[in-house]
Amino acid sequence: MAPKPRAGPGRSGLLWNYGRGRRPKEKMKVAAFTAMEVDYGFVTSCDRLRTVRNLFMTPIFDLRFEPPCKVGIRRARDMRHFWKAIAIAGTATGVAHAETSNSLEALALASADRASDIVVFGRGEAKIGTAKAASEGTITGSDLLVRPLLRVAELLEAVPGMIAAQHSGSGKANQYFLRGFNLDHGSDFTTYIDDVQMNFRTHGHGQGYLDLNGLIPEIVGREDFRKGPYRADGSDFALAGAAYMRTIDRFDTPWVSVEIGSYGSRRLAAGGSTKLGGGELTLVGQGKEYDGPWQESEHLRHLSGFAKYAAPTGASELALTIHGYYGTWRPTEQIPERIIGSVLCKDVFCSPDPSARGKTSRFIGNVQLGGDGYKLNAYAQYYDWWMYSNPTYADSDPTNLATYGRSAQIRQFDRRWIFGLKGERSWKLGDTLTLTAGTENRYDDIGNVGVYHTDDRAFVDSFGAYAVKEASASLYSEAALEPLAGLRLTGGLRGDYYHYDVAAKDAAAAALGAGQGHDAILSPKLAVAYRLTDAIELYGNWGRGFHSNDVRGAVTATPVPVLVPGTGKELGVRFQRRHFTLTATYWWLGLGSELKFVGDSNAVEPTGASQRHGYEFVVFWRPLPWLAMDANYTASHARYDNRDYIPNAFENAGQVGISAVFPKFEASLRFRHLGPYPLIEDNSRRDKGSNIVNLRAAWKPKPFEVYAELLNILNSRDKDMAYYYESYVPAFDAAPVEGRLSRVVEPRTLRAGVRYNF
Repeated sequence: MAPKPRAGPGRSGLLWNYGRGRRPKEKMKVAAFTAMEVDYGFVTSCDRLRTVRNLFMTPIFDLRFEPPCKVGIRRARDMRHFWKAIAIAGTATGVAHAETSNSLEALALASADRASDIVVFGRGEAKIGTAKAASEGTITGSDLLVRPLLRVAELLEAVPGMIAAQHSGSGKANQYFLRGFNLDHGSDFTTYIDDVQMNFRTHGHGQGYLDLNGLIPEIVGREDFRKGPYRADGSDFALAGAAYMRTIDRFDTPWVSVEIGSYGSRRLAAGGSTKLGGGELTLVGQGKEYDGPWQESEHLRHLSGFAKYAAPTGASELALTIHGYYGTWRPTEQIPERIIGSVLCKDVFCSPDPSARGKTSRFIGNVQLGGDGYKLNAYAQYYDWWMYSNPTYADSDPTNLATYGRSAQIRQFDRRWIFGLKGERSWKLGDTLTLTAGTENRYDDIGNVGVYHTDDRAFVDSFGAYAVKEASASLYSEAALEPLAGLRLTGGLRGDYYHYDVAAKDAAAAALGAGQGHDAILSPKLAVAYRLTDAIELYGNWGRGFHSNDVRGAVTATPVPVLVPGTGKELGVRFQRRHFTLTATYWWLGLGSELKFVGDSNAVEPTGASQRHGYEFVVFWRPLPWLAMDANYTASHARYDNRDYIPNAFENAGQVGISAVFPKFEASLRFRHLGPYPLIEDNSRRDKGSNIVNLRAAWKPKPFEVYAELLNILNSRDKDMAYYYESYVPAFDAAPVEGRLSRVVEPRTLRAGVRYNF
């Protein structure tokens, strides 16, 4: 059964407090988190107490549980029964550990006497013996919430090497970078929330569009990540990587949070849980506003809500969730750098087309059922999105005299229903063999998708409006074998079938093409892991995956393939020793067709095949119980098969973070680096990348938490995004000009808030 996260009482993940020099409190709880294994001590397990691993017997340690194994410590004397249970569990499962239950009890009582506080860092999960690749990892919600965040999608930056930028306003999906990919808005990276895929296919703006703006940070209980197409359950858009988020089951106490900041930033959020029937009902709401530093106020107005009902149903767990999101904004996109400093554009924050607008509505309902060895979920989603934007500013086609020099603004739109069903079952056949089989099915009923040419939001003509029906079905299986102690072999196979029906809704679409079709693909996988010692494990991975293309491109005069294969390989090593973890990986990834941003359509279009390779280092170190440091660095080499450079394929990236967490204070300082990248195929035009430093600190005199975030501390003027293509500003240009267009990173920003836990 999938782990069921639960939120702790505060952002630091504080579990309990003995109080210095005082007796333990009369009532204390151990918060139930996910099946995390933390970075100290020994490992035990049992059937009901599923995972209590790497527990270091000092008063400061990390602790994780996987429900239904929840432990409540009610009185001081219960501590000895708790430690005895741990020792018995370890003995019963044959876990090697020298300490007896008496010594465990003595250590626990000595810890209580020393009277310190217990805090959480969630990145110490013991992966040796369980991970199938060096590039896999996990981070908990408590760790995520310590991070300073300019945008909610930066939660994905917990994936080592991932960068989330922006080039068109806070209401639009972010621009993502990973493993040498400019992923645009998610073309080769997928994200699931409670097993609901968040990417859109055949989207009005770009293939794989991944919009996480409706996500409320406090509801994320766990984030698992992978890279490469090495797992059989990895679906469409998972070639470069994938993130799997789990939402919390409940809050320990109700809370409300109020936040204000620079450039009209305001946020009000509240949440809480209550018993209902045999389960728990959790409700969370959020409202945000943001104007930004731009000449045309961004005027973001954002409302989102979350409801979850979780209850046991016999031997299973049932969860019903609803997500809702509504947002409007006024985007300022990348601007031609040549006009900066002119009367048309005073500085880098100018808005050459102030009439741009955007709106998103999204509602998701999901039913999950999980038990011992199986999980199943079914969901429905309604989505309505449109955006006016102007990436080229004026029509640059001199052969079309009717529109030449007129505003090139476009209105992209997408309205659809999505229905999905996903299930998985595992069987353990003896001590060495495990079989897993699953299915993933999705149906997109896209009632209206396309692009119009507009001028100051007034209709000029159509570039094509469509109604699309796109269905997919997949079956996958995986076998994991341990033929020798320390050696694990995993083989998998996935089969995907897509069917589509593209109907034209106007003459422009009919001229481009319409029709039906189908495509299918098989994706084999192989993984080898060998544990050299208790602290060192080696990995080898090979796998095929795929991304889908916009099916409107499959019915044109020069059709593109619907399913594009990619092949990944990886060698890696993991060193993990108590409070220190190091992984090193070398990877290769080849794609049958690259997806590239095209300025005049403000979307992605298929191009030639490509090859990438690179290396990555990831470090997590906890030198002191209250202090954690993490760092990652990745370098990549990306080329088309004809040896041309791939525009916007960054060459290196990295992050360094340091977090200090005490019961009444926490702080996190992070440095983020996105390296240089070519802007055009011959590498004659380049961008130097960006460097950002962010800080978050909080003071927590119960029941309050007072926090502040200082973002872009050094007030960098680097570019969040840069492109090189043709644009035309008639009031400045005599004719269309090819040149750099960019969007600067947002300036130094201060946000402060108060959270009250009832």
